Amino acid sequence: MQGLIFITGLSGSGKSTLSYALIERLYKNLGIKAILLDGDSLRECVGNTDYSKEGRERMSMYYMKTAQMLVNQGFIVVLASISMFENTRQFGRHNIPNYLEIYLEVSKEILASRDSKGLYKNNEANIAGINQNIELPTSSDIVLKDKFDRENVLKIILAKIKKFK
Repeated sequence: MQGLIFITGLSGSGKSTLSYALIERLYKNLGIKAILLDGDSLRECVGNTDYSKEGRERMSMYYMKTAQMLVNQGFIVVLASISMFENTRQFGRHNIPNYLEIYLEVSKEILASRDSKGLYKNNEANIAGINQNIELPTSSDIVLKDKFDRENVLKIILAKIKKFK
């Protein structure tokens, strides 16, 4: 079984939280040891601090191609990243088998209230979706709004993954 579960949304939307819960549930319920690629961790690994639109776009494609490489080796990969670029999503959709896109559409009020990195409070420059333009997903397989029921969502995602070939 192989495939990519791409979880995207703005900073503070819950991408990492959902991803870690999904990784745990994949192992517990299906015996699948999936690979988690977290955008922040990948960025740290390669020492990239370029948060410009161009820098974000390069990293977004790097994440997707890294996921593609692992999926092509037979892994289930969970990618948690802002990656708000249509060309990145289209690349995944057209080049990665069993591509499942999940968009966490969380209001700016909730994002600002969570603000685990202090980005919104400190009015940081280059915040995707706040003071930096983004391309919102338009054809995600699953769209989750604001305060979604994580347990129910995990069941839905697992049911979709069971259909992967």
